Amino acid sequence: MTQLVFVHGVATRAGGDYDTTVRNRTRLFANTVFENTNVQILNPYWGGESPTIDQKIFATASVDNSLSLNIDKPAGGHDGAGKTVFGDGLSIIAIGSQSPVSAIDAILSEAVDTADREARQLNDEEVAAFKKAVNLIDEGRAQSVFAGVPDEAAIAKRLRDEDEPRAFGLVSKIGQAVTAATDKVKNAVSSVGSKVLKSYSPAVGLFLGDVFVYLNAGETREAIRAIVLKDLHEAYDAAKAKGEPVVLVGHSLGGVILTDLLSDPKGAGLPDDFKVAVLFTVGSQPGFFASLELIAKRENPSGERLKLDCVGAWYNVFDPIDPFAFRADGHFKDVEDVEFDSVTGLMAAHSAYFTRPQFYARFRARLIKHGVLIPS
Repeated sequence: MTQLVFVHGVATRAGGDYDTTVRNRTRLFANTVFENTNVQILNPYWGGESPTIDQKIFATASVDNSLSLNIDKPAGGHDGAGKTVFGDGLSIIAIGSQSPVSAIDAILSEAVDTADREARQLNDEEVAAFKKAVNLIDEGRAQSVFAGVPDEAAIAKRLRDEDEPRAFGLVSKIGQAVTAATDKVKNAVSSVGSKVLKSYSPAVGLFLGDVFVYLNAGETREAIRAIVLKDLHEAYDAAKAKGEPVVLVGHSLGGVILTDLLSDPKGAGLPDDFKVAVLFTVGSQPGFFASLELIAKRENPSGERLKLDCVGAWYNVFDPIDPFAFRADGHFKDVEDVEFDSVTGLMAAHSAYFTRPQFYARFRARLIKHGVLIPS
């Protein structure tokens, strides 16, 4: 059995939305990555330690009093023939002809997001399609979904797993996700220059708030560390008893917290023989905050890069358009920065990693590479 500890990031608060997100993410890990092996997934929740921010301070995007960019033409994409596509011509099919992995990500991410919004578990059709998408990406066959310029119904049919019992409803959730993904692409284009602007203040404010709370030495920081350490100890005890691997995933500030603890495991109170098979920091900032000497301070004044000695392999995953993600190899050695492209909005990129089949395909491949998983 593998011990997996997932440390969440900023702006995460308890409630029905959080419970649904954790439940669906856990199911995707279990069904797509650890399908043929046992796994215990721990999800330490530290968001409750951060103070509540009055939402009124974020009311900065007024429809009646705003400056419009007044852009005449929206940004466009390209169709399969290399022609520029605007407006109605821009669809998930057009994107799929150029970047099938990104298009599949967009469709399945929409399915997961819909389940989260509806506060329900992913149904069997959605999980089966997600699993099929992971396998298609892993096997290099993502383009088969869009071969022959299909319509939306054909794409949905190709993504559904025909080996699964058809106990689904009359309306295909995957078909709805394909349509919704196209609508989202069109809406994103048509809203350029519109006065109806979505304020990014809440996302940025909550990010900064949680970061400042953690980086400010004191009781709250120690309380957050204690919550994460509790589950690290639990994973360690279970792994040591049976000779099992420990895998850690830290999203956003969760990656910073893990890097902070693992850079000085003895000082953090971890056992002397605490070992991590593979560490994933995703959409995270350990390299940025370490360069500011806010975490993982260098003891060697020569400027030599730091190494996390208790970590076997470290992958720092980032989407180039994620404004809250940074490289780590400038401050740390033996870390591989992994670029992760997507078809999503600027702010959505930060939270979309774990709703996309591409992530799980790469995650599984890395675990196989390092002997945590055995190829099926």
